[in-house]
Amino acid sequence: MTAIFTNIEFLDEATKDDVVALIAQTVSKGAQYILVVIGSQSSICIESMPAIAAATPVPLNACVIPGVVFGQHYSYSGILILGFKGPITSLLIPDIGASHEVLCQQLQQFVATNGTLGSAGIFVDGLSHAVEPFIATVYENLGSDRILIGAGVGDLNNPFNMCIANEQGCYRNAAILFCYSNSFKLQVEGKHDLPQVAGPYLVTEANANLIHSLNYQPAAAVFSDAISTVSGVKIAQDEIGQYLRSYPFGLKQLNEEYLVRDIIAVKGNSLVCVGNVAENSLVYILNATKDVLIAAASDAGKLFSQKLLPATADQIRFVVLIDCISRALYLGDDYQLELDAICEQLQQDKILTGVLSIGEIKNTRQGAIQFLNKTIVLGGL
Repeated sequence: MTAIFTNIEFLDEATKDDVVALIAQTVSKGAQYILVVIGSQSSICIESMPAIAAATPVPLNACVIPGVVFGQHYSYSGILILGFKGPITSLLIPDIGASHEVLCQQLQQFVATNGTLGSAGIFVDGLSHAVEPFIATVYENLGSDRILIGAGVGDLNNPFNMCIANEQGCYRNAAILFCYSNSFKLQVEGKHDLPQVAGPYLVTEANANLIHSLNYQPAAAVFSDAISTVSGVKIAQDEIGQYLRSYPFGLKQLNEEYLVRDIIAVKGNSLVCVGNVAENSLVYILNATKDVLIAAASDAGKLFSQKLLPATADQIRFVVLIDCISRALYLGDDYQLELDAICEQLQQDKILTGVLSIGEIKNTRQGAIQFLNKTIVLGGL
């Protein structure tokens, strides 16, 4: 077994010429598929990528994401260029909100080429209302035997901008699916460990990612009252925006951690979440603190390292990180401590490589594919 990457290149500040040169270098090293990941504050424009992809002799996809990670360094303006050993089969789905029938037809092309076993990556517009129905369709077609790792992409400050590209153009509300290998499975570990501090509350009115009422009362009012009680500080409804990163919702799951739903905005009396919340579900209020987040990061690194088989661990150079942007935004400059905590648990020859995402994607223990929030996901082949 060999590593799946020919190379991974990182630049904190890159020009278009830099990107073209690094892509050529990656092709020269034998890459059969290239993924370009662009930090949302980079000067590189996603609209420049179709022409670059068309001039590249191997398939190339690109996406915009809040930030990138390489080693113990993170950047909101950097880029990653990942070269994959082949053959790699990729599929760009231009509209994840298309009908179920259309999506099934597109996904079956991927299955026909790769089967239902093996490992794959997925990058999807994390700001689309269609994310979770799409992920459910992916699971329906790929089955529980394929291990996935992935991220929600996009620019939090410009949610309607294009965020995915290939040689044919740029897209939003889209997804990229690419197969790593059918010969062995990805090892994945996910962790958040956020404690429950209030609830449960019945979601009595909701529409996709908007929660309008809890316990038959305006959702924003219920939330402000709850965190006032928890914090011991009276918090008016118009002041709760500054507390959203600290108090996400959690949906209880069978034999699993809470499924976290970050609240990213208040819209009138409604709460806007990253990911859908169904009516009649029960939600709890969780609490993110610096100590909890960093401890969970350390645990994730330790558990992932323990999962690696001795026979293959030495062949893994890069450990893939999918880390929720809300963790970095909450921690601020202390986010460096989270990266340090993960790296301390990895073997010294391993390079942490990944993204700050708008939602994280991985399998549950039962095999189903889920869209997560505020979670660290580590993966390696």
